[in-house]
Amino acid sequence: MALFTHNYLASTHVAQLIEILAQPWVVLIMSLAIVMIAIWFLVYIRYKRKTFSLYENMLYNDELTGLKNSLYLKQNFNNIVLSFDNAVSLYYINIDNFKNYNDIFGHHLANILLKTFAERLLNVTKYSAAYRVHSDHFLIINRTSEDKEFDFRDKLFNTLEQPYFIDKHEMKLTISVGRYDITQVTPHYDDTILKSELALQEAKRLGKDQMLVYSENIKNRFAKAFETFALIKEALENDYFFLEYQPIIDAKTLRPVGLEALLRIDYKNKTYTPIELLEYAEQFFIIDDIDLFVIDESLKAMKTFKQMGVELEFLSINISASEMRNKYFVELLVNQTTKYDIDPETIVIEFTETHSPETVELEAKFVKDLRDNGFKVAMDDFGSGYAALIRLSQNIIDKVKIDKSFVIDIAQNKQNQEIVKTMISLAKVFNLDTIVEGVENVEDYEVIKLLEPTYLQGFLYHKPYTKEKIIEMFATPNN
Repeated sequence: MALFTHNYLASTHVAQLIEILAQPWVVLIMSLAIVMIAIWFLVYIRYKRKTFSLYENMLYNDELTGLKNSLYLKQNFNNIVLSFDNAVSLYYINIDNFKNYNDIFGHHLANILLKTFAERLLNVTKYSAAYRVHSDHFLIINRTSEDKEFDFRDKLFNTLEQPYFIDKHEMKLTISVGRYDITQVTPHYDDTILKSELALQEAKRLGKDQMLVYSENIKNRFAKAFETFALIKEALENDYFFLEYQPIIDAKTLRPVGLEALLRIDYKNKTYTPIELLEYAEQFFIIDDIDLFVIDESLKAMKTFKQMGVELEFLSINISASEMRNKYFVELLVNQTTKYDIDPETIVIEFTETHSPETVELEAKFVKDLRDNGFKVAMDDFGSGYAALIRLSQNIIDKVKIDKSFVIDIAQNKQNQEIVKTMISLAKVFNLDTIVEGVENVEDYEVIKLLEPTYLQGFLYHKPYTKEKIIEMFATPNN
């Protein structure tokens, strides 16, 4: 009886519930609720897709140019290559001396230049396979068959090297390109990039404004160089480079009157002179970055020396002779001296004389520009290059540094005594100062002082010191 009563009541409740749910107003509310849930779900899915799309754009798109970046290329490299369904080539493109545009025109106009450059890059290839690696480095993937007669290369250079008109400025640029022809079905991204970059660096080494195709000869040539290249990049990024300063002595009073800034590298707890690194830096065309570091640090130190009462007539700064091809270098130097409130008359720009007769005219213009802006010029290792006498006759320099190879053990070498004597006599005829470097013992000094040079430099007097040590040793007492 109780079970019957329970079942009866339950069926009654169900019937009442069905009756209530059948009411029109209830049906309307439930329908609206279902619609709202469906709308919420669709909005959520759309939001997630939009968020993911924004995330992908941030992750894979270059913010400035809109091109896909190297991360996207790396993660999708094999699929991109396979999508061509044909043999392809990778073109590694670098704008020559782009940092000059940054420094001269400012970041804003330089960024507009990069955006315009990227737009032209997309117009060059019909496959939209253009990527920005970083800064002024770009990549294009194109069918190898379209460049058998270098037709694509010509199109690339003609398009990208047309003048750029930005904010009333006409900007002209050149590019260097390294091409690597991909022959593997599933090529390795890093290997492909490495080989194309090696070809690019070789193109820049040979004078820029050209394209080279990667070959085994390039691989063999750069096996060690590329390892060193990676070290230089690491040193620049991690502040391994630093400067020391060696006093230059007045030959008559033996009083320090100048300093020469010397580059050092602190790597794996070892400090050494990076001569070999600098040679490779010139080969890989990142010597500009090192020169800029040396100039900035030297002028910054010069300002500190002045503030601390270190009395100096001049500071010598070594740069690469390759800067003579950098038409913005002198302007950059002027900007830096202005920045640190340094009189250009107290700065001696020192570089090694070139050994090629073709560069003498180019070098003469470069030196004239330096001197017209108030800087002094010293020729390092004087007498070891091609045009020593030409320079003297044209009087386009202020000081000459006599190569220490003529000075070491000069007391025992009569021939070198005559060579150095002749150099100093010639310099006097043209009213040039002479700096004899490499004076390391008293015997050599006794011979050299009789030849009456203007300045002396060497371990007999002072070794190179840190900036702090220079201040400690030479600052005036009231400072």
